[in-house]
Amino acid sequence: MPFNKVRAFFNKYRFAATKDSHETALPYRIVTTCRTSEVAKLEELMRQLLSAYDVTYQGSEPAVQAHLTSITVEVMCSVRERGGLVQLVTRVAREVSVRSVQWESIPQRSARSAQARSASASSAAHATALPA
Repeated sequence: MPFNKVRAFFNKYRFAATKDSHETALPYRIVTTCRTSEVAKLEELMRQLLSAYDVTYQGSEPAVQAHLTSITVEVMCSVRERGGLVQLVTRVAREVSVRSVQWESIPQRSARSAQARSASASSAAHATALPA
């Protein structure tokens, strides 16, 4: 009989904890350094692999060495989706042109600021599309 009470107690609190943790999307940043000649191919691969995620930022810039480029992608994903993010990083790292891949959580930024950033980016895109 005491065992049933203990099981009921843990089931109650385990369910509440997993429900909250799975529903919360957290921001992550993936930085990939690759050969400049292969940027378009790698960006297309990452776009395909990230189609199920909420991408809040994507950009590329020259790396320290002249023939390398850094591709930065910021995504929002829940704890449940994080396994897929690990698989994505592993898959990108296997590409021949990739020199390094690192990913990290972004604790300073909340979901609200990520949405504000994407909203401001989309409003800037709409502002440039208007005729002069």
